[in-house]
Amino acid sequence: MRIIDTYGKWAEQAVGGTAGAGSTPRTTRAGASEPPAPPNAGGEKVTVSSDAQKLAAAAETAKLDKLRAAIQDGSFKVDHHAIAKRIVDGG
Repeated sequence: MRIIDTYGKWAEQAVGGTAGAGSTPRTTRAGASEPPAPPNAGGEKVTVSSDAQKLAAAAETAKLDKLRAAIQDGSFKVDHHAIAKRIVDGG
């Protein structure tokens, strides 16, 4: 299968790694590319409490345990159409 990158959506990832939308890699004097500078968010600083981090970790662990059990008992089914759609849409 050939995917044509009409809008240049993946061009930055191939050159500069994890570049954000609308940013381009900078070139140094030696000609090597380096990742673009992160955009200036200008927002407030946010901290997450240790209790919230523990709750998030527990929720993630529960999700993984449920998925692991579904794979082991054979009830997990792969949705081929959803996978193909995400590949094509880039999501």
